[in-house]
Amino acid sequence: MSENLQRRSLLKLAAGTLATGWLWQAGSAQAQAVDAVETDTLGPLDTVVFGDMASESTHRMNATLSDVVTGGLDQAARVLNPPEEPGFWGGRLAVTMACRSKGPTYVTIKLWGSEHGEELGRLQLFAEGKQVGHYHLGAVDPLDIPAADPRTPERFYFHTLPLPVELTAGRSSVDLEIRAMGRIAGYAQSADDYYKDMTGPSRTVYRLYTHDMPYFEPVADDITGTLPTLEPRTSPGSEVIDKINARVVAQAGAEARRTAPQLDLMYLEFLARAYAMPSTDAYRNPAVPAQIASSLDAIYWNHLTDGKLITDSSQQWMGLGRAGLVMLALADDLAPLLDEPVIGSPGTISNPGFEYGTAGWRTVTWSGGGTASRDTGVHRSGTASVTVSIPSSGTVGWATSTRIPVGQGTYSYGTWIRTAGVGSNKAYLDVLFFDAAGKLVGGDNKFYASAGTHDWEHVTASLATPATATQIEIHLRLQDAGTAWFDDVTLTPPAGSAYSPVVRRDAWSTMLRATREYWRQHIPQYTNQAIICALGLYLADRGLSWLGSADAWGEEKARNYVYQSIGLVPWLGPEEKDGRPTKPLGSSYYQVTKKGISRELGYAGNYGELQDWLSLVYDAVIGIGGVRDDVLRDHLIKMVKARAVFHHPSLDADGYRTMRIEAIVGWRDAEYPGKTAYDEGNKWDGHPMRLAALLKDPDLTAYARQSIADHQVFQMLEESSELDVSSRTNLNLLSTAGDYAYINGAADSGKVLPMTPGQPDFVFTDEENGLVALKHGDEILYASLYWRARWGINRLARIHHITPDGIERSATVWQDVRYVADGRTFAEPDWVNFEFAVGDLVIPDGGFPPPGDTVHQAFAGQVLPLAKAPSDMPEVPAGKESPFAGRASFYRCEYGPYLIAMNTSADRAYTFDTRSFGASRDLLTGAKVGGNAELCVKPGTTVVLLKR
Repeated sequence: MSENLQRRSLLKLAAGTLATGWLWQAGSAQAQAVDAVETDTLGPLDTVVFGDMASESTHRMNATLSDVVTGGLDQAARVLNPPEEPGFWGGRLAVTMACRSKGPTYVTIKLWGSEHGEELGRLQLFAEGKQVGHYHLGAVDPLDIPAADPRTPERFYFHTLPLPVELTAGRSSVDLEIRAMGRIAGYAQSADDYYKDMTGPSRTVYRLYTHDMPYFEPVADDITGTLPTLEPRTSPGSEVIDKINARVVAQAGAEARRTAPQLDLMYLEFLARAYAMPSTDAYRNPAVPAQIASSLDAIYWNHLTDGKLITDSSQQWMGLGRAGLVMLALADDLAPLLDEPVIGSPGTISNPGFEYGTAGWRTVTWSGGGTASRDTGVHRSGTASVTVSIPSSGTVGWATSTRIPVGQGTYSYGTWIRTAGVGSNKAYLDVLFFDAAGKLVGGDNKFYASAGTHDWEHVTASLATPATATQIEIHLRLQDAGTAWFDDVTLTPPAGSAYSPVVRRDAWSTMLRATREYWRQHIPQYTNQAIICALGLYLADRGLSWLGSADAWGEEKARNYVYQSIGLVPWLGPEEKDGRPTKPLGSSYYQVTKKGISRELGYAGNYGELQDWLSLVYDAVIGIGGVRDDVLRDHLIKMVKARAVFHHPSLDADGYRTMRIEAIVGWRDAEYPGKTAYDEGNKWDGHPMRLAALLKDPDLTAYARQSIADHQVFQMLEESSELDVSSRTNLNLLSTAGDYAYINGAADSGKVLPMTPGQPDFVFTDEENGLVALKHGDEILYASLYWRARWGINRLARIHHITPDGIERSATVWQDVRYVADGRTFAEPDWVNFEFAVGDLVIPDGGFPPPGDTVHQAFAGQVLPLAKAPSDMPEVPAGKESPFAGRASFYRCEYGPYLIAMNTSADRAYTFDTRSFGASRDLLTGAKVGGNAELCVKPGTTVVLLKR
């Protein structure tokens, strides 16, 4: 850009930013601090080589708690050490470096990519005594956030951050500081838990640079390292599948044999799915439906007494919707049980047929000795009875665990008794009456089975309730030698009894209705959360339909919530109590872009990998007693294929080739590199191959087979299997063996992931997310132009650049933007932790401030103009997060050899020129572009130029 054009642009900005919505932030013609005439610089303005005494002296370096070391590739460097007393802040490196007096100055750090682990803590940049950026999910992030995996093994990488333009205005030098700190726990609920003490040396720090161009170009003798040979893993192998399957089979057997109610819905879903798996002991096991019914009964009672069960449980935003899935999975087997009383209903006998273990009963020895147990080999009906055996003498039997309330009138009592070698009047039913204080007021009332050995005999009695009695116990007893079995105990109240049982159909409907009604009024906005919530609503309503509830919406309306959550129809948000949608983002907002990427505040890396929840979407609608929906299936395939673009080549922690999720440009990603993923990565609720095996698309099958060929699928699954054993991890692993068998044997397209080395060049653009991904040869560029702009236009873009030789750059850079202003502005708060407010009673806006002296934000006071939101969207106060406030209509981002011009609007064209960029080639059309051309970018399109 020429000086005249720069001046003209700045005058435009000063004259009417809010009125015109035009911003120009130049980065190519800045002031050389030591020159009388301002000139462009292709390399660094200044460089500090840490560990080099001359360089450190020149830059007046002051080191605290720091050691000089010889680091990667024998390069001089420094580490910063923890404090002598336990604490969060560690060592510091303070230097004075050249900067631009006009326009942007960038700071880049050089780090060794083999180092990894949260124990390294973090490195935070300060300028002129103020912190530059935020610790957690700020548009300007720390200098370094180590992750579990190394970022670039055996190579250096470069991370670039912008300084506030106002901070360096009129200056030729700037005081910079690198401060070491402990790690942070992003979800902690107190400052003490959030800020972790620094416990060991920091990541090694090699060089710090200042420069005025967004793209950092090291000088020729700046050693960067060489990309290691990309070799596939050789282990582990398919034995991991066998190990996981053995674990699944063992857990399924344990759940099938369980006699106490299972209150964890994830384990109930595990058991329901295992019921259909021939490889497990749960397969068609007659005890499973009864176990699931009794567990759902217990969850119903818990729901009545714990109002938070549907809001604060491990089910997250699904509430109790998973209960609907469990019912549907065993619909045919549960149907005969629906009109029975819920176990524990007032005035009824809990577990009268002993189908639910021995719940509701206790063993009693009144005298002598004998054994009492549940017998699944002998039963009159169902799958079990209880038995008592006495070798010689005594009285032993069973009694109801709690007393059963009764009213006045004549009740009928009964049980079926089978005997072997018992004496006369020795096997019997006994009914005892108690008053409200627990005093015995009527008993014993004994009714005997026949003596000797015989098959099932029905023993009954009719008893009038004593005047003062309010409750009873029922005993099933054997006296002296012999064996007796008891089954199908009955209690029939007189007509008009106040104690009417709660029928299972009604009880289960009550809890499904409650969860549906609560969550339809509290639907969250972020895409993954919206999908989880919609699944809960859909499954709850399908359960209600199956139960025959008059309150069920029906398939079409219930599925619409799923459609909203995955972007097939507009997302209308939470509802009022009367069912009216609140439309917090207007009536035309889609949760997923036209290109298939989740839409929040831009591209999301890990949280945008939705395959785990899309698997459940498929299962819920199509897989488990559902309906054919080709529109839904095709849309899910589109979403997964769009994500495939954001899986890039890398090395795993052991140095083997892999593909990783792009996380550096992800707005909700707190650390990088991203995790390994081909068709799908490891998640708490999903695993590789799962969705590919469900959707059976040839391309997705091929991506999954690529992970098998690289042996990465086995490594991922081994890591998943080593997580803490829980209902969630067991449920996640349940289908692994079946998924692997399908992928191994299915036909595929022969394709590999688009970013795999050697694949064709392409450009992917998503204008709704301000997102670009391109492959040129084996060079990869990811760019998020709409970057963490929560509450206003911040003019920042996020870049991840990978060269063919494996050198990586990550950068937050200024860019040029145009937008339609709504007339309001918001000033960046003086926060240093979060760059957002959480609206939480525990966590203050901006997050917990760090320990020690008060730290101030270098970007505090920066004025952010708000872009205009859709006309039918309720006004959001300035300073509150919105997906529209910081989204520009046009972006022009120049980074090294690339120029991206993106028009995100739906109804207007924008023009830009190439005078500051030079001659180039359009990567989308192949056309040559001159160095003084003016190009038009149509609505919803992007131009990507590569310098010639």
